[in-house]
Order: sequence, then structure tokens, then C-alpha cells
Amino acid sequence: MTTTRRALLVSTANPYPMVTNGCARLVSDYQAIMFPHYEMYFLLARPGDWSPLRLFHQGRPLGQEPHVQDLLVQDFAFVLFIGFKENELTRQLAGLRPSFCLTDTYPHPDLPDGLFRGVLSHRAVERHRDLLLVGGSYDDGVFYPYRRNEELVLAIGRIHPDKNQLELVRSYRQAIFEEYGLPLHLVGGVDDPDYFAEVDRYVDSLAVVSSIDPADPLATGSWRSAPEIAELCNRARLFVSASPKESFGLAMIEAMACGTTCVVNGDYRGFVAADLRPHVYGHITAQQGAIVELVAQALREDVRIDGSNWARKYSVSAIREVLSQFIDERL
Repeated sequence: MTTTRRALLVSTANPYPMVTNGCARLVSDYQAIMFPHYEMYFLLARPGDWSPLRLFHQGRPLGQEPHVQDLLVQDFAFVLFIGFKENELTRQLAGLRPSFCLTDTYPHPDLPDGLFRGVLSHRAVERHRDLLLVGGSYDDGVFYPYRRNEELVLAIGRIHPDKNQLELVRSYRQAIFEEYGLPLHLVGGVDDPDYFAEVDRYVDSLAVVSSIDPADPLATGSWRSAPEIAELCNRARLFVSASPKESFGLAMIEAMACGTTCVVNGDYRGFVAADLRPHVYGHITAQQGAIVELVAQALREDVRIDGSNWARKYSVSAIREVLSQFIDERL
């Protein structure tokens, strides 16, 4: 089928030059594979005020700061906002083209009533006929089981107090490495330099290994590509999340899609607890105890949970048709 229609994504999450968080991964996948019958453009907005920074087409920047007239001349079939903050540009775009918004919860104080043809959300406390409940999504062409030697424990994410890596690394050598010989691999980038300095004290490249170069901790090269992360997931005995809360947890779903047992200790608000419960090990509605204790317990009891079949409902292949139908019905 010939691609003729154009569509625009708008977000402050920037997948260029590297994906550095779950939202940026979603933006990248939505551009590349979620809407195969549309020619996708991406407008990067400035975090905070959502002023326009750069328009991209297939990963290539187009000109300088775009104005609303530059965008409207493209005659986009629809605009999809990943998050939203109202300003002159976003209000004009949403008002002049059929527009949709993806948010973590509905209703959301940042979303004006009546502005969008439809809203996508991870969770909702109110129902609406133009609301589609949809989780984060992963590329099932990259993340799937091809299990190898289970030689490491894997933690993925930005180094920040919200992710709670310090609790994980502080006693990891004594509690896990010396007992089971499995090194912890921290994969991600630095979002809080002071917090990273605390975490880095425990990185010895033996018991705790990091993708971050301490000589250049803010380098984008600290992050790993989707295929590299999938390979690590397939080599991991466990994926571990120390975060006290997650709006969804895309890194966990990607690991689960690879058949990796996931150990968690927080509040996963983007899931129905009874639905998620059988497919992870640990606590999913509130943090309890220490994450290292859960890792040790999972290894001691030889816990193995393959959630790859369950995770498929969050794959791009599973979501693509539902999402496209929801949007097309409202154009």
C-alpha cells in the first residue's frame, strides 16, 4: 500500500541522537513502526513550556524552529501529542487539525476539555467514549526470547533518586555477588550527577558493572540501543527494578518480552494489579522491604517466571491495529 497520508507526533521526549527513557522509546517506535500507513513527522518541544524546537522527518531535522504555519502546510491527517501543555502553538495545532493525546492518567489537569478527538491513557478513573486505555508498547521485532547463559542481573534506567539504584548497589556485592556470582549491570545514563557520584562509589566493574563512563557521565553513549538491551535481557538471570513507583515500566515489559524473570518493589500504577501479579516477583502496589532482599530470595528459591506470552499484548503488533482503528474512526 502506498504511503500518502502524513501525521505529526509532538512531544518533549527526544529520541535523538539516542533514546534515553521509556517515553523517548515510545516516540521512536510510534514514528518508525506504529503507523505504517502514514508518513510520520515529529515535532520536538522544549521541556517546561512546550515551545517548538525542531521538526524531524524520518530522523532528519528539517530547518530551524518551526511555526504553526509551517506545520499546517503539511496537511497532517492527525496530530498526536505525547503528553501535553497548552500554549499558543499547541492550542492552534490541536484546534486546527484532528488531534489526539497520550497521557499517563485520565482525566489529567493538563488536558483541556473538548480539545481532542480522542485521548489515550495508561489508566483512568473516569470513562469516556473517546478514551482508549493503552499501555506502553515495545518493538516485538527486537524484544523476544532467545535465551542465553543467565550470567548477570540487569537494571535499566536513568541514574536518579526516583529509580533508587543506590539501595540496590549498596549491599549488592555482599548479598548477591559473593553468594551467587552474578554481577549487576546498570544500563542507562545520568539524570542526576550528584546521585550518580554516590552510586558510582559501588561500581567496581566486577560485582557492579555500569554502562556509564565516569570520566564523561553525561555522554549519550552511556545509553544502549534497543537491540543491545534485548541481548542483555536475554543474558540476564533477573531483571530488577528498585523504583518505588512507575507510571508503566517499559524497561520491565521489554525484559519480560525476552522471557526474563522480573523482580520489582514498588507501585506499578499503569497496570491492573491482579493482571500483573502472576508475571513478576515482588511487590507491585507499594514498596516493601529492600529490593536486594527480594533479589536474594528469588535466587535462593530459584524463581523463574517467563512472562513473554503475557507481555505480547503490549507489543506494537498487538496495539497497532487497535490504535489505528481508534484514530481512523475519529478522523
